Amino acid sequence: MQSRFFRVTVVDEVATVDLLRERLTDEDNIEEFGQELASLVDKLNYRKVILNMEQVKYLTSSVIGKLIMLHRRLVRSDGHLVLVGLQPDVEEILSTSQLLSYFHTAPDGAAARESWPASSQRPASAG
Repeated sequence: MQSRFFRVTVVDEVATVDLLRERLTDEDNIEEFGQELASLVDKLNYRKVILNMEQVKYLTSSVIGKLIMLHRRLVRSDGHLVLVGLQPDVEEILSTSQLLSYFHTAPDGAAARESWPASSQRPASAG
């Protein structure tokens, strides 16, 4: 999948989504960003998503709304989202919004892979 907002790498049915922008603001096309995130679940059928936010130093409430939307889509599909690489300013924004307890977070991708709940540990399907 091509995106100007992120790069996707898939290993063992886990999609690692590396956000590419330092700032995600309303000046960007946040609707397009949201549609591309949604297509990870709706079209590409990923159920385990690690969202790597190492590059992101700032985001707006509109972007947070798209992250919440992605989380909800995954939960409805028996999936799981983990945010990793949160920079201090982004972590503060999520903390102030009381969303650090809503989202699953981990320091890095390896820790995220270890954090999957038991229901996400089912064997890979053939196909």
